[in-house]
Amino acid sequence: MKRLATYALSSLLSCIAISGFSQNNNIKPKQFNSFPDAINCTEFELSKVFNATPGQVINISFSDNFVFSGNVTSNIVKYANLQTAVVVSPDYSNTIFSISKITNSDGTTGYIGRIINKNYFDGYELKRNQSGNYQLIKMETDRVIQDCTQL
Repeated sequence: MKRLATYALSSLLSCIAISGFSQNNNIKPKQFNSFPDAINCTEFELSKVFNATPGQVINISFSDNFVFSGNVTSNIVKYANLQTAVVVSPDYSNTIFSISKITNSDGTTGYIGRIINKNYFDGYELKRNQSGNYQLIKMETDRVIQDCTQL
């Protein structure tokens, strides 16, 4: 009986050790470290994305020191009230800005989106604040992107 307990304990410790070594503890660099945690955005700048055509290079000026320049890779009207566009910026290591424009039944327009790169720790999420103005709010990309890496 003591042998069985020894084997069981050895197997358990081996499993714990293997699962501990298989954890992905890569520390990603911060891409937007020099930018503030919240950046104000105007609806005019956000709407410029939806007037662009795929293949066109656009500049979105979120603030005086943060301009997101990139190539529009898609601009699709999915439904009558939903349009989604994607901009990829070579200036920020091919970081993606994905934004959707939603037209509500009362005629108002809302925007949601993210600036994200899976190789970096930080990104931005587009949100509307209490005053009704849009802001890019800094976030951790690992909380948004699921890591499906298999070893």
